[in-house]
Amino acid sequence: MTDAVKSLEDQLQDQKQSLEDNIRQTEAQMSRLKEQYLKVLGALEFAAIQKQETEGTDESTASEDVTS
Repeated sequence: MTDAVKSLEDQLQDQKQSLEDNIRQTEAQMSRLKEQYLKVLGALEFAAIQKQETEGTDESTASEDVTS
């Protein structure tokens, strides 16, 4: 009977270790995904700023043409 209990305890310890490893790997993956996401957000913000600057330059050029 004690062998069966020990075997069950060993199985549970193995399962616990496996789950802990899985959690660590998943957390590391989540960190990488968050970092990539923030980089993409930054790039989108930069693109939006450049688009606004380009549109602002086009508008000022167009108004200069009208006043010339």
